[in-house]
Amino acid sequence: MIGVRPTEVAPWQRLGAPADHARTREDVTMDPLLAAALRHLGIDDPPRPLTQDHTTAWRVGQWKIKTATEPADAAPLLHEAHAVALLHARGLHPVDATSGRLAQGAWTAIPWRSGTTLWDWGRAARETPTPEHGRWLRAIAHHAFTALHRLHAAGWRHGDVQPANILVTPDGAVEFIDHDLSHHRHDLPLPGPYRGGMDQSTAPEIARELLGTEPDVDITLTTAAEIYSLGASLRWAWTGHAPATTRLLGPDVTPRDILEDIATGRHRPPLSPELPWPDPELENLIEATTTPDPSRRSTSATSTENPTHGR
Repeated sequence: MIGVRPTEVAPWQRLGAPADHARTREDVTMDPLLAAALRHLGIDDPPRPLTQDHTTAWRVGQWKIKTATEPADAAPLLHEAHAVALLHARGLHPVDATSGRLAQGAWTAIPWRSGTTLWDWGRAARETPTPEHGRWLRAIAHHAFTALHRLHAAGWRHGDVQPANILVTPDGAVEFIDHDLSHHRHDLPLPGPYRGGMDQSTAPEIARELLGTEPDVDITLTTAAEIYSLGASLRWAWTGHAPATTRLLGPDVTPRDILEDIATGRHRPPLSPELPWPDPELENLIEATTTPDPSRRSTSATSTENPTHGR
């Protein structure tokens, strides 16, 4: 999943920051799928696009609703709802999901989760750091690795671990959100081949597979690769700089160039010069979990055990 990667500005907008403008009920009637979702949920709140760029995803009351009119787009949408429902049933996600079909299209609705993405948490911490932020970030790291290990132990892969998909809740817990690439080899395979998530948090071994295979080849996402993605996400949110390469997409830098940078480490920046504050414990954790060689990569967050978030 390749995109523009500025180093100091978030390269995405989380599904969940409603735009300032709101659609009227007259607008709702123009979208049969959204109207069907609202009827099913029995809510009258006005829908608001998740961002000004979204035309098929809304925040409505305490729900996040997505729609798709074409079967090819509906399949991954329904997959995410199914993944959330299964994860919830197995105690791996705090909320359930619901969905429906209309003609060739589909809608999904997932309860809204309160909190701050890891990216936004890190940005605020960098802007106004306090002595508490180091302790809080160590606690977040511990909770995040614990949550990821629970997923892995149950046979699941999130599929797109990145700072925008890690939610820090008001009580300091950590949840993974946006499950469109979440999958279980036996219980819920993806509707199509897995071809990676956010590029800058992609493990080098996955980048090499992406470079060496055709787009229709399914790649196996290992636990070690997702551990790397979480370590890279923590680094990205903490420093504000992309973790794998100093280069950005542009006229002279292609998506393949970015993947080659990740695969080879040829432009990987050192961690220490980018830190907004020193924290040897976090530095060691990030270095251990983002070691390029997966056979030498740490698969635990033992250095962050038993921290107190203290928010």
